[in-house]
Amino acid sequence: MTDEATVDGGEPVSDGGETATDDGSVEEYWGAKYVNELVGTFILVLLGDGAVTVSVLTGGFDLFGVAVLWGFAVMFAVYWVGGVSEGHINPAVTIANAVWRDFPWKHVPGYIVAQIVGAFLAAGTLLVTWSGYYQSFSEANNVVRGQPGSSITGMTLWTFFPNPAFAGVKVGDYNSLQQAASLVSFPQAFFSEMVITAILVAVIFALVDDENPMGTRATPGIAALLIGLLVAALVQYEAPISMAALNPARDLGPRIMGYFAGWGRIAFPGPRGGWWLPTVSTIVGGIIGGGLYDFLTRRYVIKLEAEEIEPEEPAVHDEEHERPSGGS
Repeated sequence: MTDEATVDGGEPVSDGGETATDDGSVEEYWGAKYVNELVGTFILVLLGDGAVTVSVLTGGFDLFGVAVLWGFAVMFAVYWVGGVSEGHINPAVTIANAVWRDFPWKHVPGYIVAQIVGAFLAAGTLLVTWSGYYQSFSEANNVVRGQPGSSITGMTLWTFFPNPAFAGVKVGDYNSLQQAASLVSFPQAFFSEMVITAILVAVIFALVDDENPMGTRATPGIAALLIGLLVAALVQYEAPISMAALNPARDLGPRIMGYFAGWGRIAFPGPRGGWWLPTVSTIVGGIIGGGLYDFLTRRYVIKLEAEEIEPEEPAVHDEEHERPSGGS
């Protein structure tokens, strides 16, 4: 049960955006939850893809700076909307919660649509705001949207494997495109995204698990900060491989915007026909990550608590007690 508060009219409202009706049942504001997922994903993509945009078009960020801003993006988005929608802002997280937790399957499509629309609108906002920089960069580097090599600007919005900025892609140079493609295969990109998304979802499950003494049940606000730090670490590690999508909406929404904004076949089906890979791999990874946490950790945490056995504390060596009593 969540604690109840009251709105100005005196109507009891739960912390999760639910209202208690006269008969004692709970009315959940799913419309408000969808809107908040849209807003949260908008913030996520605006700041996260915004960091990539700054990096590519101006050189203002290196990989570390991009990774840190992605972490901030997650943190601020969850702080804003988490109190209403739980701050999934990621279809992989929503689906994993439906599979392994009690999130209603009938509301999964609404969450996913809201997340994709939020990402789509954020990509459009970036294109409008940074249009002058896009034009200047394209003219200086002979980039034509929709032509081979325009992945170097498309990557500001959606993902590629390998990352064009790290793979040495040169605009108009087909040899560089072929060489870049040889760096990361389809199975490698799929596996990498699956692994990092599994880690993301498993750690999220651990942090918000009320049964887990190492979670954030006593201080739930800290979870957003820790998840943001995790995302920053995963982006820093994986970005050269497949740009660390981690999130189907983060890729699919901006990819749709890119298609209509002139990138065409560079967005769909993509230079290698791999438009589906960031979506499928991250969903699979999220399901695996949630299952691994439950199977490897959560069931034993529950058993330990049921038996009232506290986890072992790290051993502390006391030099005074360890010193031989009769030695020199």
